[in-house]
Amino acid sequence: MRIALITSSDEREFSGAAELRAAISGLGHDACEFFVDKAAVRMGSRGVSLLHIVGRAMAADASFDAALMRNIGIIRDYEQFGHRIWTVRALELSGTCVMNEISKWIPASDKLATLATLARAGLPVPETVSSEDLFAGYEAAKEFGSVVVKPLRSGLGLGVFKLDDPDAAMHIFSYFTSLNKPIYVQRFLEKKGGGDYRVVVVGGVAVGAEFRKGATWKSSIAQGAVPSKAKLTDELGELAVRAAEAMGLEFAGVDIAETPDGYFILETNPTIAWAGFRSVTGINPAELIVRHLLDRIKR
Repeated sequence: MRIALITSSDEREFSGAAELRAAISGLGHDACEFFVDKAAVRMGSRGVSLLHIVGRAMAADASFDAALMRNIGIIRDYEQFGHRIWTVRALELSGTCVMNEISKWIPASDKLATLATLARAGLPVPETVSSEDLFAGYEAAKEFGSVVVKPLRSGLGLGVFKLDDPDAAMHIFSYFTSLNKPIYVQRFLEKKGGGDYRVVVVGGVAVGAEFRKGATWKSSIAQGAVPSKAKLTDELGELAVRAAEAMGLEFAGVDIAETPDGYFILETNPTIAWAGFRSVTGINPAELIVRHLLDRIKR
């Protein structure tokens, strides 16, 4: 089989790429990349097909037996965002089995869509307000006290910061609105142990957990947090699986914080970075994900 890793040319060597290629090859299949920004969607009497661009020439049909959805690159414009999303959708329409499906990947990579979906499913999430109105953000900051402000679409802990003064927060929110950016304000959680958990879910099964603790309040490995192996309790595993199922994800990294008031689900990550997880658990998510993809194709 020919299995593609969906990414973009500006992020071709994403985290986990080498391990996924090795897992695909190790199971006897061909690994390749599908760059969403180097593709053309062709529509006509023959239906929908995908072409990969090589230089100035149209290459052969971009036909794959299956594909793993990783990322769509750096987005600078709404139409660009839509085009890359529908390029992946066109790949699905052409007959390629894509995992995670793009219709599930989009909301799972958006913090507002994720928390709204999880809250609707009755899962525990932090008190959060999202709005384009800076006064809504200001009132939330006053109510919550210490808050965490996040971009709706980001990763690696970038652009995330903590504020304890609502008037200082007001200046930040004013800046956001001047850039036509929404305001996402979340009550700061006092986490037990000063960190949080990342539970990896593949095919509806929680396969392992790590605990991540940083030198500051941030728990992202990319921001210097140190991982350690965590006991995957029944409650942690159940919450992670329910979160992945609520988002419709075949595989995910679910971030969960334990507080004096219980567990709270922070995010579901449809594109997992697992270097820290693998180093402390000895579990390689890449091989599990590829095996699950192959099982999906057989069904």
